[in-house]
Amino acid sequence: MAIMLVEIETKVEEAQNKRYQSYLLADELRQSSDDLTRFARMFVATGEEKYLKYYLDILDIRNGKIPRPEGYEGVYWDLVVGKIIAEPARDKTGSLSLEARLLKAGISIDEFNKLKEAQNISNELARLEIVAINAIKGRADDGTGLFLKEIKADPAFANKILNDERYNNYKSRIMQPIGEFLTAVDQRTKSELLDLNKQTKNFLIGITSLSGGLFIFLSILVWILFVRFLRRSSYLMQAVKKISEGDFAARTQISGADEISVLGAAIDSMANNLEMALIKANQKTLEAKQQTEELIEERHHSEKLLNNILPALIAERLRKGESMIAETFPEVTVLFADIVGFTELSARLGPREIVNMLNDVFGRFDTLVVEYKIEKIKTIGDCYMVVGGIPERDPLHCQKIAEFAMAAMQSFAEYASDFSQPLSIRMGMHTGTVVAGVVGTQKFSYDLWGDVVNVASRYESTGEPNKIHVSDSVKFRLDDDFIFEQAEDVEMKGKGKLHSWFMIGRKKQN
Repeated sequence: MAIMLVEIETKVEEAQNKRYQSYLLADELRQSSDDLTRFARMFVATGEEKYLKYYLDILDIRNGKIPRPEGYEGVYWDLVVGKIIAEPARDKTGSLSLEARLLKAGISIDEFNKLKEAQNISNELARLEIVAINAIKGRADDGTGLFLKEIKADPAFANKILNDERYNNYKSRIMQPIGEFLTAVDQRTKSELLDLNKQTKNFLIGITSLSGGLFIFLSILVWILFVRFLRRSSYLMQAVKKISEGDFAARTQISGADEISVLGAAIDSMANNLEMALIKANQKTLEAKQQTEELIEERHHSEKLLNNILPALIAERLRKGESMIAETFPEVTVLFADIVGFTELSARLGPREIVNMLNDVFGRFDTLVVEYKIEKIKTIGDCYMVVGGIPERDPLHCQKIAEFAMAAMQSFAEYASDFSQPLSIRMGMHTGTVVAGVVGTQKFSYDLWGDVVNVASRYESTGEPNKIHVSDSVKFRLDDDFIFEQAEDVEMKGKGKLHSWFMIGRKKQN
């Protein structure tokens, strides 16, 4: 009995470990797709060869051409880009493709097919990305699948490939089979745990039945001995009765070397074994129950994480099954805030101090985002991006972003006054039309696209330290409530010179 209970415990651990490894493989597939998209877009945007190298390294790792590096998950490529860790080695020793590791993980055929389906979609995306990359290099498919045909470099065509509806549809479709895979893994693990729990209960029933059978057998034997040994046999009967009632701690307390003593020792040994087996069975039942509760808790945790990284309305739409979330907002206000001289500041400070500083500053901004009921889109390095009027349309979007900007500038000044190094910040605002939607697979991102984003970013980059640089459209909407001063015109590619203003404070209310 004890050996079988140990085997059940081992199977429970194996089921949990298999589930964990399955989650890691699914997350690696999702992460590799996101990283391929990121580096393809960065190469198309900058033309820097290092991003193309990173892109090809990801494909080679996934296809088993080079070994999977140690710690290859989550932020691995962020650390490589930041030169915090070395690039992956090109040595082929011990390399395994993602598909080979899926087969080795011992998942079911259906589960394998789900991840294989997601990988196939990701490979389709990679083919589009290769076309865009070669368009930047001035090459096109010659009809054989090789890019040997020389053409004029076409950045506009490359950008269109990586941002059009077809590409984003592929990105969204990757998530469905991964989600179905995770659901299948959860169901399989839950089924295995329930089956093991049932086996444990069956062992308990067997132990109880065995106890009953032993009671009958021992009762007959004791009756025979009772005739011969009277008083000492009554002790045996009392102990057996207690054991049959479930008191496995009962003992005969008989000593000696005769037959009664041997029988008493056997009964005591049996009671001890039954007691230990029952303790282990109860323990396994409790562990199985706890593991089932942990599965439920993990699902709740995943839902909480989704609410933390996406607007509440968008997260709810995803939970209801929407796979493509994209819509146009005719009028919103976008703000960028960027720490001045961050590269030089990073060189003077250590990594921990830089991260602590960004966490403190952005933490203050996060609190103000909640207060003014606007939406944080993302942070990129030392840049902080917010928007008003999304995902809920709001006629006061521009006023709320302006109030946020004034409060954020004041909060930053308070923090900078006590910091060990000089700190300053630039802010840029613009109002216009954007497209907003969800991109990504397992790791979702709610992002904005449109001319207003580029213009707001340009106003931020051409502003002055500790000032809020705004466009004519912002001044027009806020002229009654805020004070503005003329700034130099901003040169914008494709638009010429644009008027600009510094928002320097609120007007006093009469």
